[in-house]
Amino acid sequence: MSIFLKLLLKHQVRSSSAKFDQNYQVKGMTMIELLVGTVIAFIVITPLMGMVLGMLNDDQRESAKANTEEEIQSALDYIAEDVSQALYIYVPNKQETTSSGTTITTDEIKSLKDNGFLPNTASPNNEIPVLVFWKRKIVEDAVPVDSTKLPKDCNPKPYTPQKQRNCNDTYVLSLVSYQLLPGTDKTSIWCQPSGTTCPSRIVRYEISDGLKNSNGIYYKKAELTTELQEYAEENITDYNSGFSLSDPSKNVTTKANFPVSQVLVNYIEKFELDPSSTNNLAKLTIQANAIRRNDANAVCPTDSKIGVNSNSPYCPKSSVQLRGLSRLGN
Repeated sequence: MSIFLKLLLKHQVRSSSAKFDQNYQVKGMTMIELLVGTVIAFIVITPLMGMVLGMLNDDQRESAKANTEEEIQSALDYIAEDVSQALYIYVPNKQETTSSGTTITTDEIKSLKDNGFLPNTASPNNEIPVLVFWKRKIVEDAVPVDSTKLPKDCNPKPYTPQKQRNCNDTYVLSLVSYQLLPGTDKTSIWCQPSGTTCPSRIVRYEISDGLKNSNGIYYKKAELTTELQEYAEENITDYNSGFSLSDPSKNVTTKANFPVSQVLVNYIEKFELDPSSTNNLAKLTIQANAIRRNDANAVCPTDSKIGVNSNSPYCPKSSVQLRGLSRLGN
């Protein structure tokens, strides 16, 4: 056994003699070989990285484009639902005949703004009213079936056999204004990413008439449920009780402060009402800037021949024709 161990150790020492040889050198790559390998790797990796970055940028742009198109369509669907209850749509080129027989063209929307009937919460005064109309707004469970009762006596949902529905729905007049609000505050959440200019957004305002009893007298807060108190006499300071749809250009509002606006959609390039619109038919166009979501300096390309934004795939545009209830329409 001892002889076998001696032979094994002797063999290991001989086979590992290079490790103890002071003249033994471990071979590796020369500097030139390293330099050539680095150049080859750079030549191969650079175009691959460019292709990957290009694919990532394209994916980012396409994602922004898809999101923008979806938001535009959602906004148009929302506006269409809103306008479906419209009784009167203000238009930019209303033609009227004077008592002398002369036909004149007036801009109803501009007149509303000039007379202070429309809201403006921006500073400077740069909001652009585009679509303004009167509509019927449904108010649920607001009119007691028993005329001796008050709206505060209405049973809330869900109804039960013990507390059945004892009030009917009704309508109130509401003024709705969709406006284009250019961004000016570069620190605003609506201006991301922050850049030289901020995107515009579409905002919505609405004021409503109050609830009245059978004698045409407004209900007080104390006579209404918590859900209905926005229609109390004390809370309708913006609505002008002297307004009548028979003359929609007068007594439109009280020129008071409007409620806080509701932002419908951001990154808007163009929002306009077609001049051919009538008092019961609105032709609306929305164009957005999808690239602005990722690039603070992105603008929609302009066709120099006609001076308007071109139909770039990343500046999606959609138009829709909206019809109201035609009560007083042309």
